[in-house]
Amino acid sequence: MESDLMFKNPDQKNCLCKGQVYCDFLDYAFSQSDYFMLVYVNYYGKGYTEIMKNFRTALEKYKVKSRSKPVWPGVLGTYSRNTTYKIVFYRNDPKAKEILKKVEKLSDWTCPSHPQDLAFFKGNICWFYSVGHENLAGFINPTKEDILFAEKNGLACAHDLRITDTDYYSQFNEKIEKSGQVQSADKITEEH
Repeated sequence: MESDLMFKNPDQKNCLCKGQVYCDFLDYAFSQSDYFMLVYVNYYGKGYTEIMKNFRTALEKYKVKSRSKPVWPGVLGTYSRNTTYKIVFYRNDPKAKEILKKVEKLSDWTCPSHPQDLAFFKGNICWFYSVGHENLAGFINPTKEDILFAEKNGLACAHDLRITDTDYYSQFNEKIEKSGQVQSADKITEEH
């Protein structure tokens, strides 16, 4: 059985995870997970925006793996025609976290200007996902500590926890580690 704790989203426009709450969320996410993921989108072959290029360059030394199959947490099989996607996984590092803090809110991770859909992984297991353009985000199989963090920061309440008996969220998992070892980005560039 799986569960999720979606962040409050009353109107799909007013992001609650912003400012200090966003910074506190990143601190918490980095303390609880091993990797994070961003998606770089090249709409209709027009190239990446300067903002995307800057983030990609700044985060390059933390890259663990990348692939181009357009499936990632929050988005399973829905993508634009004539568009390419680069899904990139990074190891958590304090300097990488400071780079992620250059945006003001969680929903800033959206196209067309920024990389999109920030997600976090504990090993190979997706622990948190977001869909920037829809202002959706949530913990997958949250712990009591995750729920307390969400409540303390006004992001969600324990009564918002949803239990499912499907394997929907397990589809978000990703082979980032192999036998307890981080896979080299040079060895794995196209998986799935």
